[in-house]
Amino acid sequence: MALYSADTRRDAGPGDAYQRAMRFASSTLAGQSAAADRDGRWTTWAGHRVHLDTVVEPFAGLQPPADNAITARRTIRVTATPMGEDGWRDWTEHSVIDCVLRRGGPDGPGWRVSGYEIRQAGLR
Repeated sequence: MALYSADTRRDAGPGDAYQRAMRFASSTLAGQSAAADRDGRWTTWAGHRVHLDTVVEPFAGLQPPADNAITARRTIRVTATPMGEDGWRDWTEHSVIDCVLRRGGPDGPGWRVSGYEIRQAGLR
């Protein structure tokens, strides 16, 4: 949810949502944020004072490998619609995200996202 929490009314730029999401990520993944600060939609969104209306739900696709004490996999479906304060709406983005979770190591005893892949599932 944090990765899709962009809100031009409070965020300085498109990378702010990524930074919020990184509190749930491994330190290795958190260091890969350069691309998050470049989103060509931001100027348009800021003009309409957009926030993302986001729905996150489990995705029942292929059976993931069994969890163990150190690693787990989760797949979610994300639907995100940019909605402006002025009534403007952009295309709804549908994505499926495969997450790899890892527990322990240098990031502490809790679970952290150690990798993810976003697959675009379409626009409407």
